[in-house]
Amino acid sequence: MKKILIPVDFSDNTDSVCQYALQIARKSPSEIMLFHAFFDQVIITDGGFPTGIDTESMINEQLLQDIKSRAKADILELQKNILDQVKDEGIKNIKIIYTLEGGEPENEIIGFAKTYQPDMIVMGASGSGKKDFLQGSVSKKVMNNMKIPVFAVPKLEQIPPVKEIMYTTEFINDDVAALKKIFELLKPFDIRIYCLHILIGKKIDEVESLMKKVMDQFANEERNGVIQFTLKEETDIQEDINNFIKANNINLISFIPHKRSLFHILFKHTITKKDLLQFNMPLLAIHV
Repeated sequence: MKKILIPVDFSDNTDSVCQYALQIARKSPSEIMLFHAFFDQVIITDGGFPTGIDTESMINEQLLQDIKSRAKADILELQKNILDQVKDEGIKNIKIIYTLEGGEPENEIIGFAKTYQPDMIVMGASGSGKKDFLQGSVSKKVMNNMKIPVFAVPKLEQIPPVKEIMYTTEFINDDVAALKKIFELLKPFDIRIYCLHILIGKKIDEVESLMKKVMDQFANEERNGVIQFTLKEETDIQEDINNFIKANNINLISFIPHKRSLFHILFKHTITKKDLLQFNMPLLAIHV
């Protein structure tokens, strides 16, 4: 049974995250684990309380209990909604469970995942500039620290199919392993992978030989039309990617979250000015 971990924060894009995970879960028997980390370090000080009365501890304890109770009510409601949908749609072999933890979200997600050992993580990522806890730093930290596939899903009006995938490649050995992992992970879907390399400070002839070595590993897939390779000279990285996405109807972007990848460059140089998720589609981080 496939295990899918879904960290949730009950923000606007929680439904998009869950619906995207359900799309994946429908393809094979799956267990979906809903996970929520609530803030458990409330500190209140008030110099007006009489000395010797531990009022701060009493108030903190009550506030923490209220926070935990609210979190439990929210996650139970979410679990019920998903179970109702699974039942209404006649989806078989999907189990929906949940757990709650107190602490910093990114640390709790990573720590719980190491214990739970899911096959993948499907989590939220905000593309609207909202400062929810799954925006930017949390999803980025989980992507960088987990060795399993991590999907980051923004708020979406419609859930896109898992079909046309853009993979940003540097034409190194890691790319061969990553592409094989993507094919294996998404085997139940009718996917096509578009490998894009943007020539940042390089000439085409400098990387053509590297590209051929990777292409040779996927000769059958290329003949069958399920993978293609593109070299593009840099003009404006953001615009180059936007144009490539539109031209190929991309609905999922995949990358290796390491220091040499194109998306590391975008995270490092662009994310502070323009949200990477302006592409407004799911991202898939693949480790090798």
